[in-house]
Amino acid sequence: MASLTIVGFASGSPLSQMAMARLASDHRLSAIVGPPSRGGVLRTLARRLRGKKDPLAAFGVPLIEAGEVGRFKPDVIVVASFPRIIAADVLAAARIGALNMHASALPRHRGVDGIFGTYFDDDRDAAMTIHWINDRIDGGDIAAQQAIPLARGRPSRELYIELAAIGVELLSDVLEQVSAGQLPRRRQDESRASYRSAADIAEARIPFARWPAERVWHVLSGLGDQRSGLVAEAAGEPLMHGRATHYHLTDDVEPGHIAAVDAGFELHCSDGIVTLEAASNSACRSSRPRAR
Repeated sequence: MASLTIVGFASGSPLSQMAMARLASDHRLSAIVGPPSRGGVLRTLARRLRGKKDPLAAFGVPLIEAGEVGRFKPDVIVVASFPRIIAADVLAAARIGALNMHASALPRHRGVDGIFGTYFDDDRDAAMTIHWINDRIDGGDIAAQQAIPLARGRPSRELYIELAAIGVELLSDVLEQVSAGQLPRRRQDESRASYRSAADIAEARIPFARWPAERVWHVLSGLGDQRSGLVAEAAGEPLMHGRATHYHLTDDVEPGHIAAVDAGFELHCSDGIVTLEAASNSACRSSRPRAR
């Protein structure tokens, strides 16, 4: 079966490295477009002086700018956690089309971080989707999708790695079909669509006074390993926190109250109390979305 000529778009995240490695193994990975560097030439020079290597350089292909894609004449463009919208004229350089990896059950949780929405909206399954790119954010036809049960309170880092591995296998299968002349695709059901921007996620706060304690625990146990500021203090300022460790149900609650305890906090929810770790200084957690 003939291999395809592919240009990858990648962030350097674990998912993108796993995807690029499989592309380099199974097809002709001709080049990779990495994320625009913040700070330009001076930052790049400083990085080199510190001896830091670009993880995308490990694949032995040119690292290029988006405007150079056309000269590689790709059959397919593959996007794996790339943090920018790609211009239509760049995508048009691919003879067959462009595929994107997205960690949600599209059309649910379109946008910058599908895993965030999976936890925050209390989904019982998580998923990985491979879809064709069109002019709508995460709105193109689905090429492949796989869902898995989401264990309550599972750390999001663990889920991310499992979904990344699933995504690489799905992507490999889709590209095998494409190389055989097939184009797997089905339309997304727009009636099920949801979307969050990076700003929406940065501003999201858990309404713990209204939510059951189990749900609050699940979200903060899951997302708290990578995010902070998901809870607001009485004055409206985000609380810097780590993961939720446990919860208990009780009638002795003051919904919306936050009590400081040893090494953390107690959140009074609608039907119980969630124990929450304080933020770890070494974790450098942030309420902003991380590159996936």
